[in-house]
Amino acid sequence: MQTEQFNGVVSKPAYQPVELNPKSSFHLFIAEQSVTPAMQSLYDHCSKDKAVAVYPDASDPELLKSLASFPLVGTLYLAGTEPFIWRVASQARQAGLRPDQIRMLTPVTRERHLFCCHCHQITEGVTYSPFICAGCGLSLEVTDHFARLHSAYFGYQANAEDSADMPERREVS
Repeated sequence: MQTEQFNGVVSKPAYQPVELNPKSSFHLFIAEQSVTPAMQSLYDHCSKDKAVAVYPDASDPELLKSLASFPLVGTLYLAGTEPFIWRVASQARQAGLRPDQIRMLTPVTRERHLFCCHCHQITEGVTYSPFICAGCGLSLEVTDHFARLHSAYFGYQANAEDSADMPERREVS
């Protein structure tokens, strides 16, 4: 996984095209809601042992059980929203998978989870900036700084010196 440098921020994930790992003898494809066309294509081209599963919740006990028994010679492919794929990747690393065993497909939406730097609330489904924090009610500027620990982008008070002078609303990318 590489990061993208945008306005000096180097923590925003940059997703590269995903290819099958030719060194793996087992491939596990995990999707959040449904199997994406990109994941289906990888699955169809995989001739070795493979499995596909859909988990709407990154903390599903069956998902955690699958990760705990994951073989050392396997590769994990993840599809879904950005918070979902990062949470599953984090759980996979905690279960003992190496980073090179985890492949993340480009997220299916541009929605972000937003971590408020003021009240520490995480708000889901953020698509524009500035955004009103669900915790403290501040108008937050959505940054491109991605916190892997929280699977969320940082938000800080927009124009804290003059709250009457707010930046124009824009979509995040």
